[in-house]
Formats: sequence, C-alpha cells, structure tokens
Amino acid sequence: MVQYAGHHSGSERVLHRGDPDGSKWSVCWLTGDRLDAILTVDRPRDLAQARRVLTAGTPVDPDLLADPERPVRETVKT
Repeated sequence: MVQYAGHHSGSERVLHRGDPDGSKWSVCWLTGDRLDAILTVDRPRDLAQARRVLTAGTPVDPDLLADPERPVRETVKT
C-alpha cells in the first residue's frame, strides 16, 4: 500500500525512514525542521501521524525522524 500526504515540490531535503529496498519504508520531505510531505509504503501509522504533524505545522527533529523504529509523533520538537 502506497500513500502520500503533503506537497514536496519546494522542499529542501529528502529523508528516508527505513530501507527503500525493503517491504516497509517512508520518504519524508522537509524544509528546515518542518515536514512538507511524506510517502509511505506499507507504513500506514507513519502516514496518519505525519498528517497530524503536517496539519499542525509543528517542527520535527530530522535525526529522530530518520529512525524508522521511532513513531513520527515522537519526533516533534517540544
């Protein structure tokens, strides 16, 4: 299952969550510390949590976001 949310055309950086050669992974697009878009392959939880982050416009920690074992909601900066 492939899902996408957001708009990545003006993004500054691409970040991978997991191995794109594997069966489950995500790609995130960021500008600064803001998530612009996400594409997920068999990771529906990443998409659901990323949608909330996208809607709120909250900053994320890119280093934490790159860890596929960490939920997206736990990458939000406080």
